Amino acid sequence: MFFLKNRQEKTVFRVFPSKVFRGFTLMEAMIAVFVLTIGIITVFHAFSLGIKVEKLSKMATVASQLGQGKIEEIIAEPYDEISIGTTTEDSVSSPFESYKRVTVISWYDPDNPGQPSAGDLGIKKVITTVSWGSPLNAAKKNIEIITLINRH
Repeated sequence: MFFLKNRQEKTVFRVFPSKVFRGFTLMEAMIAVFVLTIGIITVFHAFSLGIKVEKLSKMATVASQLGQGKIEEIIAEPYDEISIGTTTEDSVSSPFESYKRVTVISWYDPDNPGQPSAGDLGIKKVITTVSWGSPLNAAKKNIEIITLINRH
Protein backbone atom coordinates (compact mmCIF):
# COMPACT_ATOMS: atom_id res chain seq x y z
CA MET A 1 0.00 0.00 0.00
CA PHE A 2 1.27 3.45 -0.77
CA PHE A 3 -0.15 6.94 -0.51
CA LEU A 4 -0.64 9.61 -3.13
CA LYS A 5 -0.81 13.22 -2.09
CA ASN A 6 -2.56 15.96 -3.96
CA ARG A 7 -0.37 18.98 -3.24
CA GLN A 8 -2.91 21.61 -4.06
CA GLU A 9 -5.78 20.25 -1.91
CA LYS A 10 -3.64 18.34 0.56
CA THR A 11 -5.75 15.22 0.12
CA VAL A 12 -4.32 11.79 0.79
CA PHE A 13 -5.36 8.80 -1.35
CA ARG A 14 -4.69 5.20 -0.40
CA VAL A 15 -3.95 2.95 -3.34
CA PHE A 16 -3.92 -0.86 -3.22
CA PRO A 17 -1.91 -1.94 -6.24
CA SER A 18 -3.28 -5.49 -6.33
CA LYS A 19 -6.93 -4.32 -6.42
CA VAL A 20 -6.82 -1.26 -8.61
CA PHE A 21 -7.94 -2.83 -11.89
CA ARG A 22 -9.51 -6.00 -10.60
CA GLY A 23 -12.56 -7.45 -12.47
CA PHE A 24 -14.95 -10.34 -11.77
CA THR A 25 -13.50 -13.75 -11.26
CA LEU A 26 -14.94 -16.75 -13.03
CA MET A 27 -16.37 -18.03 -9.74
CA GLU A 28 -18.18 -14.75 -9.04
CA ALA A 29 -19.67 -14.78 -12.54
CA MET A 30 -20.85 -18.39 -12.13
CA ILE A 31 -22.49 -17.60 -8.78
CA ALA A 32 -24.25 -14.56 -10.28
CA VAL A 33 -25.55 -16.65 -13.20
CA PHE A 34 -26.73 -19.36 -10.78
CA VAL A 35 -28.62 -16.88 -8.59
CA LEU A 36 -30.19 -15.24 -11.64
CA THR A 37 -31.24 -18.65 -13.03
CA ILE A 38 -32.90 -19.66 -9.75
CA GLY A 39 -34.82 -16.37 -9.73
CA ILE A 40 -36.04 -16.82 -13.31
CA ILE A 41 -37.10 -20.43 -12.67
CA THR A 42 -39.06 -19.32 -9.58
CA VAL A 43 -40.89 -16.63 -11.55
CA PHE A 44 -41.78 -19.07 -14.36
CA HIS A 45 -43.03 -21.62 -11.82
CA ALA A 46 -45.24 -18.99 -10.17
CA PHE A 47 -46.72 -18.04 -13.55
CA SER A 48 -47.42 -21.65 -14.53
CA LEU A 49 -49.09 -22.33 -11.18
CA GLY A 50 -51.18 -19.17 -11.60
CA ILE A 51 -52.32 -20.32 -15.04
CA LYS A 52 -53.36 -23.72 -13.64
CA VAL A 53 -55.33 -22.11 -10.80
CA GLU A 54 -57.04 -19.79 -13.28
CA LYS A 55 -58.01 -22.78 -15.42
CA LEU A 56 -59.38 -24.61 -12.36
CA SER A 57 -61.48 -21.56 -11.46
CA LYS A 58 -62.78 -21.31 -15.01
CA MET A 59 -63.70 -25.01 -15.05
CA ALA A 60 -65.51 -24.68 -11.71
CA THR A 61 -67.49 -21.72 -13.06
CA VAL A 62 -68.44 -23.64 -16.21
CA ALA A 63 -69.49 -26.66 -14.10
CA SER A 64 -71.63 -24.42 -11.92
CA GLN A 65 -73.32 -22.94 -14.99
CA LEU A 66 -73.90 -26.40 -16.50
CA GLY A 67 -75.53 -27.58 -13.26
CA GLN A 68 -77.67 -24.47 -12.99
CA GLY A 69 -78.68 -24.83 -16.64
CA LYS A 70 -79.93 -28.36 -16.02
CA ILE A 71 -81.89 -27.18 -12.96
CA GLU A 72 -83.47 -24.42 -15.07
CA GLU A 73 -84.46 -26.95 -17.76
CA ILE A 74 -86.23 -29.07 -15.14
CA ILE A 75 -87.93 -26.10 -13.44
CA ALA A 76 -89.27 -24.96 -16.84
CA GLU A 77 -91.26 -28.21 -17.17
CA PRO A 78 -94.72 -28.56 -15.58
CA TYR A 79 -94.54 -30.29 -12.17
CA ASP A 80 -96.43 -33.40 -13.31
CA GLU A 81 -94.09 -33.93 -16.29
CA ILE A 82 -90.94 -33.99 -14.12
CA SER A 83 -90.18 -37.71 -13.81
CA ILE A 84 -88.60 -39.26 -10.73
CA GLY A 85 -85.26 -41.00 -11.35
CA THR A 86 -81.61 -40.55 -12.26
CA THR A 87 -80.28 -39.12 -15.51
CA THR A 88 -76.58 -39.47 -16.38
CA GLU A 89 -74.91 -37.47 -19.15
CA ASP A 90 -71.39 -38.84 -19.59
CA SER A 91 -70.51 -36.06 -22.00
CA VAL A 92 -72.26 -32.72 -22.05
CA SER A 93 -72.72 -31.07 -25.46
CA SER A 94 -69.83 -29.39 -27.27
CA PRO A 95 -67.56 -27.67 -26.14
CA PHE A 96 -68.07 -29.22 -22.68
CA GLU A 97 -67.13 -32.84 -23.43
CA SER A 98 -64.86 -33.08 -20.37
CA TYR A 99 -67.81 -32.61 -17.99
CA LYS A 100 -70.14 -35.30 -16.68
CA ARG A 101 -73.59 -34.38 -15.32
CA VAL A 102 -75.78 -36.58 -13.10
CA THR A 103 -79.28 -35.45 -12.13
CA VAL A 104 -81.33 -37.20 -9.43
CA ILE A 105 -85.01 -36.29 -9.00
CA SER A 106 -86.93 -37.67 -6.03
CA TRP A 107 -90.02 -36.89 -3.97
CA TYR A 108 -89.32 -34.82 -0.88
CA ASP A 109 -90.85 -35.08 2.58
CA PRO A 110 -90.33 -31.87 4.61
CA ASP A 111 -91.02 -33.78 7.84
CA ASN A 112 -88.20 -36.24 7.09
CA PRO A 113 -85.66 -34.35 4.90
CA GLY A 114 -82.96 -37.03 5.16
CA GLN A 115 -85.02 -39.71 3.41
CA PRO A 116 -86.83 -39.64 0.06
CA SER A 117 -90.60 -39.64 0.41
CA ALA A 118 -92.53 -42.81 -0.46
CA GLY A 119 -95.13 -40.80 -2.35
CA ASP A 120 -95.76 -37.44 -3.92
CA LEU A 121 -96.39 -34.78 -1.26
CA GLY A 122 -96.24 -31.92 -3.77
CA ILE A 123 -92.48 -31.34 -3.51
CA LYS A 124 -89.68 -32.79 -5.65
CA LYS A 125 -85.99 -32.60 -4.81
CA VAL A 126 -83.54 -32.13 -7.69
CA ILE A 127 -79.83 -32.84 -7.16
CA THR A 128 -77.51 -32.07 -10.08
CA THR A 129 -73.85 -33.09 -9.79
CA VAL A 130 -71.34 -31.92 -12.40
CA SER A 131 -67.87 -33.49 -12.35
CA TRP A 132 -64.67 -32.87 -14.32
CA GLY A 133 -60.93 -33.58 -14.23
CA SER A 134 -58.75 -31.06 -12.44
CA PRO A 135 -55.82 -29.46 -14.32
CA LEU A 136 -53.71 -29.43 -11.12
CA ASN A 137 -53.81 -33.18 -10.54
CA ALA A 138 -55.60 -36.33 -11.63
CA ALA A 139 -58.33 -36.02 -8.98
CA LYS A 140 -61.91 -35.49 -10.10
CA LYS A 141 -63.68 -32.35 -8.97
CA ASN A 142 -67.43 -31.92 -8.69
CA ILE A 143 -70.10 -29.38 -7.86
CA GLU A 144 -73.49 -30.34 -6.49
CA ILE A 145 -76.55 -28.11 -6.84
CA ILE A 146 -79.75 -28.93 -4.94
CA THR A 147 -83.19 -27.35 -5.33
CA LEU A 148 -86.80 -28.09 -4.40
CA ILE A 149 -89.74 -27.77 -6.81
CA ASN A 150 -93.28 -27.56 -5.51
CA ARG A 151 -96.55 -28.31 -7.26
CA HIS A 152 -97.91 -24.75 -7.19
